[in-house]
Amino acid sequence: MKTMSKFGVFAALFLSALSPLVAQRQGFTYDRLLGHHDKDQDGIITTDEFSGNPKLFDRMDSDKDGTVTRDEFDAAMKARNKPSSPRKPSRKRQPPENTTVHRDLEYAVADGESLRLDLYLPKNAKTAPPLVVWIHGGGWKNGDKANVNPAILRLGGDGYAVASINYRLKDLSIHPKNIHDCKGAIRWLRSKAETYGYDPNRIAVGGGSAGGHLALLLGLSGGIEELEGTVGGNLDQHSSASAIVDLYGPSELNVMAETQERFNRAHRFDPKQLTSASPLTYLSPDDPPVLILHGDSDKTVPVEQSQLLHEHYQKAGLESELHIIEGAGHGGMVFSDDERHQLIKAFLDRHLAE
Repeated sequence: MKTMSKFGVFAALFLSALSPLVAQRQGFTYDRLLGHHDKDQDGIITTDEFSGNPKLFDRMDSDKDGTVTRDEFDAAMKARNKPSSPRKPSRKRQPPENTTVHRDLEYAVADGESLRLDLYLPKNAKTAPPLVVWIHGGGWKNGDKANVNPAILRLGGDGYAVASINYRLKDLSIHPKNIHDCKGAIRWLRSKAETYGYDPNRIAVGGGSAGGHLALLLGLSGGIEELEGTVGGNLDQHSSASAIVDLYGPSELNVMAETQERFNRAHRFDPKQLTSASPLTYLSPDDPPVLILHGDSDKTVPVEQSQLLHEHYQKAGLESELHIIEGAGHGGMVFSDDERHQLIKAFLDRHLAE
């Protein structure tokens, strides 16, 4: 039988959820982790550098930005010292009353993967309601359609239809596959408007973080053939949106790469690819209005990304509504509270009115 390396023992201990005190006695520290995996010796381990179990990396990478810092390592070890508690069963977020839910509707198959969405419809609607399409976040490599923002989900009680979509996950290296999926979902939803009873001419798109980026990219890149794709077919339908709700999504990825070391390490792509994936690349005078919410203490996507978007919108003579939330970081309950729900609803009411 082969003898396990010391780091192999560490990984086994970590994944089996033993106390970090045991690991510390064995000498398994962040410095030792660096010695094994920090190839460029910059004091941070990236997903490209890490040669161990990807699940171990994901456990340590708490902010899902593709890097593991000393603080994240220490936090992960500290978490292992807390008393264990039964895992709570995961539950889908409950929609408002008087809402009909259709889950796991397949809108396409791509690379052998079934791409699905959840659809929430208001009951007893007198007219075909507008539709809000939500794109979840997760660094382009994590997340699920079940993680629809509660402020968006509550719109079902305000007479809106809501769809929450999945898309192919890995990271930005698969661009433009993820935006192809999102546009394919919009086309499918338009093709099914009569079946489910919402208005195909009043569709808004929204998302948070990476989902905010994809919502912006979808909304601003109408008519750009290379970003349209053919996912799911329905090519007789268009994939445009009448309004965008952007929660702390990046808008200019080359600027992110220049100013955010962690982003640059996690997404080492050619500048041309980042330009292609940047929503602001496609800003034009006919783009839809945008509502932007961002925290001024966001360390994952700096608030300057939203300020840059707002500035370009204003220069182009387009409608942009920017709300910077004091003390807010990257996500959190403040982005789904009653105040933000009312803000989002008022914006959509203005731009999706019959």
